[in-house]
Amino acid sequence: MDYCRACGAEVKDGVQRCPQCGSPIDSFGDPDSPASDDVLLHEIWDLAKSGEVIDAIKRYREATGSDLRTAKDAVDRMLASGGVSGHALPQRPPVEHLEAEILDIAQNQGKIAAIKRYREAQHCGLKDAKEAVEALLDERGVQARAGGGCATVLLFAVAFGTGARCCWGW
Repeated sequence: MDYCRACGAEVKDGVQRCPQCGSPIDSFGDPDSPASDDVLLHEIWDLAKSGEVIDAIKRYREATGSDLRTAKDAVDRMLASGGVSGHALPQRPPVEHLEAEILDIAQNQGKIAAIKRYREAQHCGLKDAKEAVEALLDERGVQARAGGGCATVLLFAVAFGTGARCCWGW
């Protein structure tokens, strides 16, 4: 068995993408292995110092699931410090704990709050987080708490506007 570098989920040998988060196979490795983190950091550093900063940022994102800003800032910090010493890849919570937390947030605060928490924990972009949260909710048969949304705000505005015209003679 392998582990997804992006989310820590166990995956069967030979799969192309993580069934949990969709990360590509080249980002798999033992998530607790400092050696694999060190190899990845040196790979990213080698790309950055040779002037291939965009490729270094892409590799950082693939390895960590980080959003673009986080990856760029990490590569910039490496370049500013002159190497990988003192740098580490972000650590993620175990998948089972994150799933329970996401489900709880979705039920109590709504899907948007769950997506926001997933992004914070997994260092990923909005699209990836939305897809992962929706897949988890579907898989577990959980309905997210319905929020007020735009329709409620619009209805309130129309009702208040109409009421104001009636009361003030507009």
